[in-house]
Amino acid sequence: MKILVTGATGTVGGLVARQLSGSGHEIVALVRDPARADLPAGVTLLQGDLTDPDAVRRALDGVDRAFLNMADDNGAVFAEVAAAAGVGHVVLLSSFTAVTDLPSGANNIITARHQAGEQALTAAGVPSTFLRAAGFDYNILMWAAGATDGVVRAPNTEVKLPVVDPADIAAAAVAVLTATDPRTGAFSITGPDSLSVRDQVSVVNETLGRSYTVQEISPAEAAAAAFPAGTPDFVTTSVLETMGPGAAVLTPADGVQSLTGNPPRPFAAWVADHAQAFV
Repeated sequence: MKILVTGATGTVGGLVARQLSGSGHEIVALVRDPARADLPAGVTLLQGDLTDPDAVRRALDGVDRAFLNMADDNGAVFAEVAAAAGVGHVVLLSSFTAVTDLPSGANNIITARHQAGEQALTAAGVPSTFLRAAGFDYNILMWAAGATDGVVRAPNTEVKLPVVDPADIAAAAVAVLTATDPRTGAFSITGPDSLSVRDQVSVVNETLGRSYTVQEISPAEAAAAAFPAGTPDFVTTSVLETMGPGAAVLTPADGVQSLTGNPPRPFAAWVADHAQAFV
């Protein structure tokens, strides 16, 4: 079977390609910059942009299944070309925001992006699985990476979210991509526990022997600290809403267990694997 992986220079796409490597299937990866692709030798690199119909058409030549990490057109070109090419199944990296009412509604660009991506594949009639992922474990680094004085400054420090290890998202994708009869529909992909920033910092302290403290800051202060100067307000608002009270309706789900047969990894395991990321 021939499987295409997009977004392979990113976190989840890269993990999907690595986990598929050595599976006995032919793996190809469409990337814009091959120089940035740190992938196993068995993965064939193709250069191109997901918004370019010709590049997508070349990438999908002979492909049976594909992992889609959307580009700037929210998957519109890919859905159209995949339907015409008769791709057997697509796994889309979606988000819990596709079905969660955040304060800015459809004006939240993350919500709009993932709703559009799901709708594009559905409208095109492409057999698909939507992995509606929770916030990633590594989001804590938005706040902890700058804690050179030992103080983690973050907004919404008491909001509990079922953050997920990106490796579990990749494992869920790989399980579907390699299944004899891949499951369609949407799956909530979360970690095993709902944890606040304060909870996560406590786990970091216990796991790594650190002594971070936590300080609550306002969303405006968080935007200034975490985003480059000049970032539009609608962008910072969209991102921060995914970590705010509106996102707390999401609870731990069985998506990872259901698709992979294994429970999701606890946050402490991700922290131990990425100890070098904490100052």
